[in-house]
Amino acid sequence: MDGSMSRITHGLVVGATVLGGILAGGNVERAIVHMPAWRHVGAPAWAAFSREADLGNGLIVYPLEAIGGAVLSIAAAITYHFDRSAPRTAAFPIYAAATMVAGGMLATTQAAPIMLSLRQPSNDSITLQRAFDGFEFWGGVRGVFQILAFGANLWSLVALLRPSTHPVLGWIAHGR
Repeated sequence: MDGSMSRITHGLVVGATVLGGILAGGNVERAIVHMPAWRHVGAPAWAAFSREADLGNGLIVYPLEAIGGAVLSIAAAITYHFDRSAPRTAAFPIYAAATMVAGGMLATTQAAPIMLSLRQPSNDSITLQRAFDGFEFWGGVRGVFQILAFGANLWSLVALLRPSTHPVLGWIAHGR
């Protein structure tokens, strides 16, 4: 097989890594900075903010990042499977990335309805606290999968671009 399949696989992994990095960074920030602050100021303030952010521009940006990254990771795994010139050392991280994005998407099926339930304004603090707690849990589960997917994509990229297997990097490393 010619190098075109490898170029496609590499391009998909690069794209998945970039989108995954954006998601991973956002998840770390949300878990370490945002959610503890929201827990302190309370569920009603979180709900009001989420209506403007997550249910505002977030309705476009977050699905594009998550679905785009998932599609790229899964497409990379598929093209890798048929790419006989790709290094076999990349198999585990590429397939792990596809598995992790699938896990993230499954967790999103639990987190997203909770967020979408905030569309209906409510002043019921018990309902809002329940939504906050549920979103914090499922958003955390989703975040772990997305962070692991980013790590696996990064590992895939390194495995694919190892100097001994990459023509340009091999030339630089070996002075040829």
